[in-house]
Amino acid sequence: MAHEHFTVHPNKLCALSRDFKHVESRLEGQINRFADKAENVDDAFGVLSESTEALAKYVEMTQATVKSLQQLHKQLAGYAAGLDHTAANYEHTDAQHAVEFKGE
Repeated sequence: MAHEHFTVHPNKLCALSRDFKHVESRLEGQINRFADKAENVDDAFGVLSESTEALAKYVEMTQATVKSLQQLHKQLAGYAAGLDHTAANYEHTDAQHAVEFKGE
């Protein structure tokens, strides 16, 4: 039955992978710029003890944000690699089936 089958188009998987790679590449540069600027606040919080505590919390939050963004960056790279691998597997399987159907 037709509804029990599905079709995969490796070129569409590769296109989606390229999109993930593009976003991942842009994100990497933005993470680095954000980390450099966000953690370089100098004396913006003042010198009072309350200011020091606020600065410490700010730095902690900023570092956690950078870490989360770096994890997102890695996930996007992993998704792209997975899509490329899946597309290659489908292309290989299609090539093998073509050989088998030709009787070679």
